[in-house]
Amino acid sequence: MRKDTLFVATMGYLLLPNLIFALGWLKAVWALPFAAVIVACVADVGKRSLTSTPALSAGKWAVLLTLAGFWAVAFGLGGLNAQSQDYLKHNLIFHDITVERWPVVYGELGPDARMLCYYIAYYLPSCLLGKLAGLEHVAAFSFAWGLLGIALAFAWVSRFGRGHGLVVLGVFTLVDSFCWLPGLYPLAQKLGVLAGAANGEWWHTNSFVEHFWSFAGTQTRLLFQSAPAVLVWSPQHAIGAWLATACVLRSLLEASPARHVVLANAAVVLWSPFVGVGLVPFTAWACVRDGRGSASWSNVVGSAALAFPACVYFLGHDPQQFSGVLIATFSGGLDWSRYVLFLILAIGVLWASVWSLRRRLGVPSMALWRLLCLAGLTLTATTFVYLGKYNDWVTRVSLPALFVFALVLSVTAVELWSRGARPAYRVAFAVLLVASAERSLKVYALAPIGKLEGQGIGTTIVTARRYADDLAKLPGTPEFNVASQYLGNPDGFFGRYLMKSPHGPSETR
Repeated sequence: MRKDTLFVATMGYLLLPNLIFALGWLKAVWALPFAAVIVACVADVGKRSLTSTPALSAGKWAVLLTLAGFWAVAFGLGGLNAQSQDYLKHNLIFHDITVERWPVVYGELGPDARMLCYYIAYYLPSCLLGKLAGLEHVAAFSFAWGLLGIALAFAWVSRFGRGHGLVVLGVFTLVDSFCWLPGLYPLAQKLGVLAGAANGEWWHTNSFVEHFWSFAGTQTRLLFQSAPAVLVWSPQHAIGAWLATACVLRSLLEASPARHVVLANAAVVLWSPFVGVGLVPFTAWACVRDGRGSASWSNVVGSAALAFPACVYFLGHDPQQFSGVLIATFSGGLDWSRYVLFLILAIGVLWASVWSLRRRLGVPSMALWRLLCLAGLTLTATTFVYLGKYNDWVTRVSLPALFVFALVLSVTAVELWSRGARPAYRVAFAVLLVASAERSLKVYALAPIGKLEGQGIGTTIVTARRYADDLAKLPGTPEFNVASQYLGNPDGFFGRYLMKSPHGPSETR
């Protein structure tokens, strides 16, 4: 047995923003004990995390760090390449957390004041360093922080891939689903095969696809994003989801004690409460399998110290304008048909192919097969409700299950080749995975040259306020106040009893 340094580093990565939040946002009477528990949890992870799994070699680290560096640069982290339109908001959050006093509250305290109420874990370490070194350095800090998170996630995928870890990692970054198929229609129009004209370059079909999978509007859109796509648009959700899921899978795939799985689940809540919800089925399974071993003080006391302030913080969020049960928006048989078709293309085709391989060849292992089934059930369940202007419930709650789904498919594909299965099975499954990767390949090809749909903005972290004076003043529409997605009421329970009083003018640098 050896010290599991990858697990310790990953848990430290997830827990650090929680520690910064406790000390920066909470009253001293809460901050100090919560911070002490977090530090004790880090110490417990460091002391008790052992593994018999071999460490990754220096060569593997070199390869996965190179790939992680490519992702970080090509997909816009730190502003080293063209960024997606969501970075208009990301850069404002980086800017505001850096220059404003903590906790961040917009306006004078009173009925009109609003506090920043968002998934700020990803931003906090870079912004803390920016407060010390200057706003102009935050972009570099955010690049380094994001690169570290991606590298840790890639290391886990490679580790779960065992002897063929780098090949599994390569497949993992591509595998997606078949929900892109409706995009063939506007593509055929643009190529002149079908009548009609579609907007944008010939490769821009995502808008049509997302409209096709919407029912009562964008708030009921069904979308499971590929790993490259979710990093382009939402690194604040993606990195936390990948790392927390890997920490839970460590227990399920490597027979490691479940002593810290609930802690990992609680740690990711500040990163993304949606991800925290989506991870619960896998965490519960790990706890059930380990029985009493999961009833550690880290899981019980530590997770409470993490989850309580984060959950109360998010409960202060302004009311959601869009929420409900998805099927309540269906208007007839056509909507039901599209919904069933989405489930078939997003989950069913690939699940059925693995089921066939499992029945005929015994690949993948029973542990992976059970994980795939749980992931499929979880993905299906995420579609039952919708929440948010662009249905953040589905796109974010699905991330842990999508990580598991892609991992199992990747390991299965590699095992078919390494075990020398019949060429027909190997080739057919490989072709299926490549066909599923349309959106991933598009991101790989277009993002590095800034041609991805929705890519390219005119602000940086330093110049973020060219877009809006601050996050609370984001330009909205008569139908929807965009800023409300990121704000909360400082006069609620969190603001009254947990949050320290905001004071003093904004900092300038």
